[in-house]
Amino acid sequence: MFKNLSKNHETGRRLPSVYRALLARPVSSLTPPIEQAGFDERFARLDQELAEKGLQYLSIETYFGDEWFCPDQSTAIAIPFWLADDRLKSIERVFAGYVEGETEEEFMRLLRHEAGHCVDHAYRLSRRADWRDIFGDTDMHYNPDGVKTVENHPDFVVNLSGGYAQTHPDEDFAETFAVWLDPESRCWDIYRAKPVALNKLMFVDSLMADCGAKNPRKVFNQKICQARRMRRTLESYYRQRFDAL
Repeated sequence: MFKNLSKNHETGRRLPSVYRALLARPVSSLTPPIEQAGFDERFARLDQELAEKGLQYLSIETYFGDEWFCPDQSTAIAIPFWLADDRLKSIERVFAGYVEGETEEEFMRLLRHEAGHCVDHAYRLSRRADWRDIFGDTDMHYNPDGVKTVENHPDFVVNLSGGYAQTHPDEDFAETFAVWLDPESRCWDIYRAKPVALNKLMFVDSLMADCGAKNPRKVFNQKICQARRMRRTLESYYRQRFDAL
């Protein structure tokens, strides 16, 4: 079962034996309801941050998916199922090398980022001409692995590591929104030497003041790649995720 799960070594054999049997189980059987995962305080914190910034009418759903993302045109956020418990996090660490969102700080950074996509979808922000003037054309091809990014680029804010804001206009907005929303980022002095990035923050601040006075449009939150419906095995998931290594 574990042979050739990695190009360079038999990754599966590095798993503690108590975890190896989990690879044969369907992902759905390993994923609890998200209400039982212990994230309620973090979700409530996000709701509070949104309300304090005037976005009290925005309703965001959360569910376990196969990675961090917000489905297109939805106000739902998928949390990767491997954050559900310590066993899955240990397996993720072996195969991926790290666990994205494991710490509370990184979890909140990712949550705020995905909330930015939700706001965009709820208020159709990226269809606005002024939004496109600031962030760019959303029709640009999205290929984050194919974009060469520059650490601490002066034209972009820093929320997630790796210069993720540079990969696409949608991600630039979501990263800018995340910094704007973060209570620890209220002081934007660090961006005064970066006028393009600061202008984006000021634009989002103005845009959110306009959105806060409006009810968002109703959307259908289709929960794409919902982990509790994934019948494939955990091993199959990792094989597909790493391109059948």
